[in-house]
Amino acid sequence: MPGIIFRYIAKNLAIFFSGILFVFVFVVFMGQFSQIFTYAMNYGADILWVFSTMMYMVPDILVLSVPMAFQISILMTLTSMGQTGEVMALRAAGFSFMEISKPILIFAAFLVLVMTGLNGWLSPLGRHHVEQSKADIASKISKVNIEPKTFINLGDWDLFAENVDKKNKTIYQVHLSRKNDDSAFSTKVNASEGKVDIGGDGISLTLYKGQMQRVYSLESRKIITSEFNKYSVFIPLTQKTDDDHRVKASELTTPQLIKAIKGGPSSMGEREWREYRPAVTYRMAMALCPLIFFLLSCPVAFVNTKKAGRAGAMIYSLAFIFAYFGLITVGNSIAEKVENAALVYAAPFLPVVCGLAAGLYLWKKRLSD
Repeated sequence: MPGIIFRYIAKNLAIFFSGILFVFVFVVFMGQFSQIFTYAMNYGADILWVFSTMMYMVPDILVLSVPMAFQISILMTLTSMGQTGEVMALRAAGFSFMEISKPILIFAAFLVLVMTGLNGWLSPLGRHHVEQSKADIASKISKVNIEPKTFINLGDWDLFAENVDKKNKTIYQVHLSRKNDDSAFSTKVNASEGKVDIGGDGISLTLYKGQMQRVYSLESRKIITSEFNKYSVFIPLTQKTDDDHRVKASELTTPQLIKAIKGGPSSMGEREWREYRPAVTYRMAMALCPLIFFLLSCPVAFVNTKKAGRAGAMIYSLAFIFAYFGLITVGNSIAEKVENAALVYAAPFLPVVCGLAAGLYLWKKRLSD
């Protein structure tokens, strides 16, 4: 008999959980997809890059979707059983509330392990790949389409041509100017015509019968001018970025974070030091989400949701979710501002402590039988 009940409750929970998880993942996935697709359109990345990048974002999407789906599925499962009288029948057969909840507790413990793996390894690795991939795409000029009477951005250079003969790769009445010049002079080149050869690594540009000007940036009256019959320049298909990609705490696995924290503030900037310290305990608090939601949801479902129905279950679920993640935000904010090391590492556990206390209170006061 207990085995049949165990399988029945586990089956109902799995059905609700899988359905709700699918909805969450789909909604978040599509939201992220639109952002990545827009990013790809801006920098000329192909559709294969979009889908490969989205695959690396799946663990990060699951980090938020799994606990929320589990929270809602607990209350939906128990509410459904309460409305059909199954909970009452089980209680009449001599089963305690804890025995009825045992399959949910086991599933919660399993999800804690899953969340630990997602938070500690898979999500950081995926985030790092996505951020690095975005930085690589942003640093490359993936599309070069030279059109007449249009300024073309070529990294450090801007190119303008009055007329373009694409068949013969010839441009006429050319104006070439350098935007990021290392010296105190800016460079401008004008030519009557030129040849363009676009390769995989860059653009070879050969200009004929023109003039080059070097203008002193601090005093525009100082100009160096020279005329030429032939001028060649190679423009790489890369762009310099003002800031190197800064590795965030969310991009480091848990072992990497611990190693970085042990290095002390001297091994990194003050900003990174304040960000890294609470990150490990934050991940632990996130991993414990399913267990806390179990402690809160089961007694509430047994006592209140029979009358409230599924609408009430959804309201309770949203309240627990917003409260938990709100306390996580508060805890992280405290951890980043305080100097006391013990408080830095303890603050992200604020939702765990509050949820544990509230859950134990509900089980003791309302479900003592």
